[in-house]
Parts: sequence; structure tokens; C-alpha cells
Amino acid sequence: MRLVSPLLKHVVYPGLSRSGYLRRLRDALPVVVTYHGVLPRGYALDDPVLHDHLVSAGAFIRQMRLLKSKYNVISPEQFLQWAEGQLELPSRSVLLTCDDGLGNNVNDMLPILQHFGFRCLFFVTGASAAGISSMLWFEQLYIWLLHAKNVDPVRLLSLPSVRVGGRPMQIHSAWVELTKQLSAFDTGTRAQMLEDLRIQIGISKDWQSEYSQNRALCSRFFMLNVHELRELQEAGMTIGAHTMSHPMLSQTSEELAFKEIADSKSHLELALGVPIWALAFPFGNRETVTIREQALAKRAGFKAAFMSVEEGSIENRFAVPRIHVSLKATLAEVDAHLSGFYRSVRDKFIAPMTA
Repeated sequence: MRLVSPLLKHVVYPGLSRSGYLRRLRDALPVVVTYHGVLPRGYALDDPVLHDHLVSAGAFIRQMRLLKSKYNVISPEQFLQWAEGQLELPSRSVLLTCDDGLGNNVNDMLPILQHFGFRCLFFVTGASAAGISSMLWFEQLYIWLLHAKNVDPVRLLSLPSVRVGGRPMQIHSAWVELTKQLSAFDTGTRAQMLEDLRIQIGISKDWQSEYSQNRALCSRFFMLNVHELRELQEAGMTIGAHTMSHPMLSQTSEELAFKEIADSKSHLELALGVPIWALAFPFGNRETVTIREQALAKRAGFKAAFMSVEEGSIENRFAVPRIHVSLKATLAEVDAHLSGFYRSVRDKFIAPMTA
């Protein structure tokens, strides 16, 4: 893949996109695209883990222009009607979604969506039903590890020791392992364990002040509150659930996984006064979402649940695949994924090579 991907990205995709070949490929099935937001103006790109899953405002505008000229952007409600067999969609239909509900969704992303007349399905955690904004716990954890003073090794209560070195890959590895382990606990227990960790590794109690006082950092790291959710709602956007606290659901007990899923639905419905019919699984890959989580989403009363990866069938309403657009994605690359060309190449050539 290391050899094939650059050739596809920089030579094959641009040529096919310019030729018009890609626009002839997509069939009647819709495709779902997901973002994690738009990088706020003035935000420094100082760590790939913290910014690679967002896109620049300029790239987002170019991608929306591509959708406007070559595809048919549908509303979330039209997608639901199609999924329930009540509506036929035009060919090359695309549903826009966005995960995590960060502040930039209102400040930087919404104006661009409104300019193009597009509607988007925003997936937010139960924390956004509150009146004040907060940060995702696993992003806090990563920031702490970057600035930790005493980190070798880290031991959290009954958790196995996690050794944290000073190199980026060592920090990332420790962060992934801690996120996985901490996902197994309920919100209250996890919060206490994180507080113990903050003290242990020497992070100041008022560490968030820099983030809350800086517009770009605040827009990047703080989640929407209920007032901002209503602003999205009033602008014609649709709100979906992203669990209560964004754990890796496959690491939790069935009881806790169901509570995370079901409570996010009820909290958001109470806050917004509308039915919440869509769920996006946190992390959303095959390691964090199993058949169990899909069944729990259905049991909780959701009508559709979305992955964060492209694999799978869109006709499975509780594991809807999505194309995740990241910072380094080129316009031709996005076009290749939307058209289905990337998937056909992967299924015919790349997947057999890695099997």
C-alpha cells in the first residue's frame, strides 16, 4: 500500500478526475462522508494527532464546490427515508456528516455549509446537552501526556503500567492503550482516574485556562453546548448522538455500552425537543464496533448507526460505512472515494494483496 497509494493519490486520481471518468461510476446507492470539523483560523498545526482528522477551511470549500458541481447532496432526512425504503434517490447522492460536535462546527463549518445550501448530520456526545462546554476526555489525556513531567511509568489505580517515553510514537502508543483501558469504566470512575493521573504526571489544575481564553484553541477543543446545538438546529442542521462520553464501546460491558448509547439519545431529545434517530459509533472501526454494538443501537431505538470507516455495506442500517475526509486528502482523492473508484481498486487489487 505504501507504494500504491502515492501513485493513486498524485497521478491516477487527478487524471481520472480531470477526464470526467469518475463522475460516471457512482450507482444509485448513496455515499456518506464524514468530517470532524474545520480547523479554526489561527490554530497552529503543532501535532498531527490533534489536527490530521480535521480539514482546512480552504480545502472544505473546494470539496463543497466539488459536491455542488458533480454530486447530489441529500438531507439527513432524505437518507433516512431511503434507508427505510420510502424514497428513491438520484444517482451520485451524498450525505454529509460530522462527528464530535466541536466548537468549530458552528464558528467555521456552518457558514460554509449555509453558503452552499447543504444540510449536515452533526453527531454530538451527551455532554453537548449541557449549558457549558467541555472537552473530550481522551483529547485531554493526549494533551497531558504531551506536557507531562513525570510519566515513566504511568500507573492508574488497578490498570496495568503504561510506559510513556518522550518520543511522539511512544506518547501515541501510551495514549491509545490508556484510552482503550479507560473506556471500560463509567464516566464518574473514569473522571476520577483521570484526575489522579493529572496530579501524578504534574499537570496544573488550571491547565485549561489557555484553551478557554484562546479563540482558536477553544473552537478546536471545546465541544458545543446546548445553546450552540440549538443554533445548528435553527440553521436547518440535524443532530445525531455520539454516545454520552465517547468511549471505545467494544471495551465496555454490555450494560455500560447500552447506557452510553441509550442515554445519549434521551439526553439530547430532552435538550432539543426532537427525536434523535441517528447514532455514530465512537472511533467507529471494526475493532471498536462489533455486532453487539449494532444490536444495542437498534435496541436503544435508533433508526440508523454509522461507522467511521469505508468498509461494509450501506444497506446495513446499523453499520453504515462512511468516507472520512482528513487534512491531507487531495480534491482528486476525495472525488475517487465518492465515485467508488477507490473502493473498486481496493476490493480488486489491494485487499487480495494484504489478505
